[in-house]
Amino acid sequence: MPESCVNQGMCGTDIPLWLNGSHPRLEDGVVSRQVCGSWYGDCCYFKSYPIQVKACPGNYYVYEFVSPVTCSSAYCADVAHITMTEAPTTAMVDPCKELNCTADEWCGESNGVYGCFCNENHPRPGNDSYDSKEECESSSGTMSLSRCQLFEAGFSADLLHLSDPNCTGTIQNGRLVFHFNNDDHICGTSLMANGTHFIYENTIQGGAESGGGPIHRKKYLELQFSCIYQISQTLSMDTELTPLQSVVHKNLPDGQGMYQVRIVPYQDAALSQPYNGSVKIVVDERIYVGVFVQGVDSRQIATVIDSCWATPERDQHHAVRWHLITNRCPNSADKTVEVLQNGVSTTGLFSFKMFAFNGNYQKVFLHCSIYLCLLQNNNCAEDCVPGFHPRVGRSVNNHDLASISVGPFIWTT
Repeated sequence: MPESCVNQGMCGTDIPLWLNGSHPRLEDGVVSRQVCGSWYGDCCYFKSYPIQVKACPGNYYVYEFVSPVTCSSAYCADVAHITMTEAPTTAMVDPCKELNCTADEWCGESNGVYGCFCNENHPRPGNDSYDSKEECESSSGTMSLSRCQLFEAGFSADLLHLSDPNCTGTIQNGRLVFHFNNDDHICGTSLMANGTHFIYENTIQGGAESGGGPIHRKKYLELQFSCIYQISQTLSMDTELTPLQSVVHKNLPDGQGMYQVRIVPYQDAALSQPYNGSVKIVVDERIYVGVFVQGVDSRQIATVIDSCWATPERDQHHAVRWHLITNRCPNSADKTVEVLQNGVSTTGLFSFKMFAFNGNYQKVFLHCSIYLCLLQNNNCAEDCVPGFHPRVGRSVNNHDLASISVGPFIWTT
């Protein structure tokens, strides 16, 4: 509004009203100002009721007017001094740009929410299943799902989580990826055992809503997945020309884990001097044998040596054999056998004195059968009391029987 007299007949009215006083500053807040109307040469012939004025950031004012005193009056605007400024605008954000849909997806809107839809050629296993990929290693696991399939089913990736709600997924190349491990990212994962496997289990879960007004069509997603580790295997060393160490990698089907079993002969109980190359061992000389399992969680799983035996040829099923360990305990017929460590960690250790087979045999091949056991209340260790028959069979906490061979040992007299 103008702050000085406005002549009669201006502003499109007979009695123009102007502000009799100065405009306030920002720090003044709301102030009252007198309004005058010009008539018959008197700039303030009519005195209107006071109005309220407030200065606002952005160099503009807000007025609270009252009704003019006469119907021939109107408030004036000082258009010559009005500075036209554009109101601040909020930058438009492209929701599709933030989603980063892949070449196999396209961005669109469903029920007011933007997301990535699957292209026509994207594999769709069905309404009740999802394109999933699982990886298991030791005590950790990763599960990934197709983001666009989840969105088409009504589930937003940012609303899904593992059994622990704090463990959410991350988008990687169009897939929602969840990860857990048994170190510092457990995420509600449970470890269970049955008679043949031990199993890490978790669940991808979360809700979605649709509907409006007095109704809703809320739905909830629960996708259970597991990492399964089998118990048993039987393995032999490939060739007698390699060092006396046999390594086998166990590859399991999708969703199952992989671990490694090794059997190594040593000259000492500290396992510091392994036998290598072509080995000749004097009869009645003590030999130490270590059995190692790698690739499983050593805090929860132990290696149990179930049985060990020797044959004069590489065939572990050879009719001629000598038992060193049976049912996890030394063969009572061989007083030289000592089980030094069994069922307490992922390393097993035993020793015996070298022998020779009767007949025209010059070599000794060693074979062992091991299994994995869940460490619960020290239940994996065997108490081999002399004079008592060891118990037979394994509990449901024992898993993944494996046999592995090493040799040959060439005995000398």
